Formats: sequence, C-alpha cells, structure tokens
Amino acid sequence: MSAAPPGDGAGKLHPSRRVLLQGALGASAGLGLSALPLGCAAEPTAQPAPGTAACESDAVALDASAGADARIEADTADTAAQPCPSLLDLASVPDGKLDVAGAKLPYRQHDPLWGADLMWDRDKVIAADVQFNGQSPAVAASLLREFDDGNNLANEGCMLTCLAMVMRLLNPDTKPKWTPKVLNKWAHDLYYYTPCGLSMTTLSADLMSELTAGEVQLCLKEEYLPGEAGWPKMRTTTSALVRAYRVLPPEKRSNFMVMLKTGTYDDTVASHYVLLHPGDASSVDDPNPEVLDPAQPLGDTKPWRLTDSAAAILEDPEIAAGWKASGIDATQIGGVWVFTRWAPGHDRSLLTPLVQAWALELAKLG
Repeated sequence: MSAAPPGDGAGKLHPSRRVLLQGALGASAGLGLSALPLGCAAEPTAQPAPGTAACESDAVALDASAGADARIEADTADTAAQPCPSLLDLASVPDGKLDVAGAKLPYRQHDPLWGADLMWDRDKVIAADVQFNGQSPAVAASLLREFDDGNNLANEGCMLTCLAMVMRLLNPDTKPKWTPKVLNKWAHDLYYYTPCGLSMTTLSADLMSELTAGEVQLCLKEEYLPGEAGWPKMRTTTSALVRAYRVLPPEKRSNFMVMLKTGTYDDTVASHYVLLHPGDASSVDDPNPEVLDPAQPLGDTKPWRLTDSAAAILEDPEIAAGWKASGIDATQIGGVWVFTRWAPGHDRSLLTPLVQAWALELAKLG
C-alpha cells in the first residue's frame, strides 16, 4: 500500500496504513508486520522497548491468560533476559504428522480463557452504521445477532478459532503460542475487524499471511452456496478438493490444513466452521469424517465428526431454524478453504501432493 496524497495543505504526506500501524504497534523502522513483537504495543506512545519486563508480561498475558490454566503452555523461563517473542520462527518446519494431541486441540471457542473476549461491540456497530453510513436503526441492528453476553468469541468465533488452530499447527514454534485470544487481538490491532465494525484491509486480505510473512497462506478456496437456488448439495464425498485431501495419508497432509463451512450460505446466524482432522483415517467415501470443532464441549474427548458438530450447534433454536429453512442436513458442506506452508525459498507453496491428488479426483468426476 503506497503513501496517501498530501492531506493537510502544508505539504505533509500521511503515512500508509502499514507504516502507521508499525509505529502504533511499536515496530522498528523497516520491519514487516510479521516481525512485530507480540503483545508489545497498544498505544502509539510510551512503548516499552523490546526485551523489557513490561513487554514480556504483556506477551505472556496474551497467551490465553497464561498461568490461569495449564491447558495452554507459556514459556515463562527467564523472561527478563529474553526479547519479546517474534511472530515467526523460520528455523524449523515440522516433518511428518501434525501434532494435534500435543497442541491440545481442538481449541473451543467457548473456552473460558478467551470465550468472553469481544470480537464486535454491537452497540458501537449500530451507532457507527446509523451515524456515519446513514442507515436506519432497524437495518443497523440486523448486522449482528444479539446475544445476552455480547458478540464474543464464544458466540461468534468459530472461524477465528479454526484459524488459530491452523496457525498453531502450521506455525507452531512461536512464543507465546497461537490461540483464539492472540489472533483476535491481532485482528483488532491490524484493522481486519474492530469492535465498532471498522475494517481497513483490502478485499482479499489474509490475516495469517500478514502475521507470518507469507509462511502460512490461504491458497485454495471453493464455496458451494448451500440452500441457494441452483446449487446441489455438496458433501465431503462429492467435493473433489476434500476427496483429494482425504486420499492422502496423514504424513502427506503435514504442510496444509483444510477448513470446512457447514450450515447456511448466509453467515449471519446459521453457518459454522470446522477443520478436517489431519489424522482422520476414515474412507474417502465416508461422508462423516472426523473434525476439529470449536463447538465441541470442553469435557468431550471422543472422536468428533460432522454429525456430532451438527448436533451440537443445532441445539441453538435460531441455527436450527436457519438450517430447516434452507434444507441443510448434517453432512452437507458449504465451502472448503485450504491453508498451506511455503517452501523455505518462497518460490512455491508446499501443496504439490494435494494438487496432484486434486487433479486425479477432478478427472474421476469428469
């Protein structure tokens, strides 16, 4: 993004959003946003220098309130002597199977460590839409569903929780570890979304790519518009892209993760997001694969499948009504997102095994 034109009549140039955010978030000149020290900046002034105690304490606090619960591990050893943790460690790329169990996944969006954290403040969103967009209060109020405890991660954070799991598995060496709490804060700070609804990103913004300097990116995407006229019901068994992923053995899946959309095409109330479990060994012709689901109850540790996910979220009567109105069923999917690592030389993504399998599956479908 280039610098904006002169804006004050005195010949001064307003900085670009990226330059402005680097200053506001405490980054040194010339660093990309991927090199920002995690948790070291909330205000444009009076920033603690990298390596100071204040910086480390903020970083540890960001790691899902580290120390409050042993389920999320924090690196607290000798923090006074350590610089603030980098968002990216290029030194190692794991080989073999992704360590879902070691990463303590799935994350749950309703985990008390972050479930109450707001994504949007509904009152602020309504006020901004009415005051600055000239919208009627009734229409503005329809932008976000109203919850007694707010539009927080527990109520609205299924996609963000999935993205945090992708980051935890594909970018695992960061300290503190990626969690929904950490990702929500960065999404706010980088204006991907803000409590009042303001967003200052491009239309094709990729939060994970920005936070990892391109090491983890969204590389493939398909949407199947469930419940919309003219679109057939799609399942994991009829999506060539999902079939290609499931054909591969777990060790061939280690450089990418697949997110599924379930429910309605409309994201206002009745859609949901889960990850295909990278260790799932069910048949490619089984329409009910194992998933990592943000809606799985915290105490439930059994293998969790698409039908379990549907049963859990359909306990919400408004979601159930949306599914019924659109004719959605428990194993139907509405979209596929593939996230991948890039090769160390950045000359290509590491999708080759998946793309080869995808081509074969597309050929089978004619």
